[in-house]
Amino acid sequence: MSEPIAKHQMFEYENNNPFQIINLEGPLICEENLLNHWHTELEMVYIFRGHSEHYIDGSCIQAGPGDMVVVNSESIHSIIPEAAVCQSWGMIAVVLIISSDFVKGFLPDLDSHYFVVSDKLDRTEVRRIMLTLSETVKRPASQEILLIKGLILELLYCLCQDGYRIKDYVMDINRQKNNERLKGVIQYVERHYMEPITQSETADRFYFTKEYFSRFFKKNTGVNFKEYLTNYRILKARRELIHTDHSILEIAFNNGFTDERRLIESFKKRYQITPLQYRKRESQYFKHEKND
Repeated sequence: MSEPIAKHQMFEYENNNPFQIINLEGPLICEENLLNHWHTELEMVYIFRGHSEHYIDGSCIQAGPGDMVVVNSESIHSIIPEAAVCQSWGMIAVVLIISSDFVKGFLPDLDSHYFVVSDKLDRTEVRRIMLTLSETVKRPASQEILLIKGLILELLYCLCQDGYRIKDYVMDINRQKNNERLKGVIQYVERHYMEPITQSETADRFYFTKEYFSRFFKKNTGVNFKEYLTNYRILKARRELIHTDHSILEIAFNNGFTDERRLIESFKKRYQITPLQYRKRESQYFKHEKND
């Protein structure tokens, strides 16, 4: 029986509004949505501070302050943010998520097209729009919805000036097939991370040679397979630390680590504190939030 080819991230919309606006502010902890995933929505990320690498459909985009990155519907993507910026305080970026059905109401041929950020994009206008969208999150009101929808349409208009291309011209068929294979690999990790899976076994399962799989995975995700698997296990372990009272040994075994020492070393390397220190810190944070 073949594995499902992808994990589908789903968004909920408040009051049936076809968008979400997310301000990313530091300190920022790596969440699952920074790892490889896909969704049907159109996603736009505007960078205020710091640099990041965005892996989208097999291509790596370097982004810095003033840049906007567009993720098309069903594109597989991940973000590797600048660690120093994530650990500092302040606004890093604003993320705009738009329902594909909303976009199709104005661009019915969306499924066969692909947004790209062209050199002709009016960056001054884009900055104005994204800054305004970012501010609306801080003052939610029903009348703001009209403003937000108008700004989204302005943004789509800016992109369409020279950045709305036929998909097959932007991505050849081989690249599209490779994306489907990568979705399969990611789904496999998500379903089997608790087990002792290896790069060699995963390469065989998806009909890669070991050498080619190593290059393929690093090119498309920015990290090697072992590092990606460890990051995913740490993410799951971190959630278990917060939401259960399981021991560190139990959490290690539940998330694919062979012993607690390996979990502690990997966790500390990523978050600069031990799992127990992290659990204590989060417990104090939630207690403070509850008292407020």
